Amino acid sequence: MNDPRKYNHPARGTRAWQRKYNERSSIERVNGYLKEDYQLDDTRFYQPSHAIAFYHLIQLTYNARNFANQRVAKVIKEKK
Repeated sequence: MNDPRKYNHPARGTRAWQRKYNERSSIERVNGYLKEDYQLDDTRFYQPSHAIAFYHLIQLTYNARNFANQRVAKVIKEKK
C-alpha cells in the first residue's frame, strides 16, 4: 500500500498520459480551459465573495464566447 509509484501520474506526452487526457469529461475540459486560458488559478482576492464573483464572471465570459461561436457557425451553415 505504500508504493509511491502506484499513484504517480504518467509523464506528459506519453501514450498513457494521452489516454488519460482523452478520458476527461466535458466539465474537466472546461475547467482546464478556464484555468489555462483565463488564468482561473491566479485569483487575486482574499475574500471568498470576491473570488466567487471573479469565477462567475470568467464562466459568464466563457459561456458567452461559446454561445456566440455556435450562433456564427449556425448562420454560416445555413448560408451554405
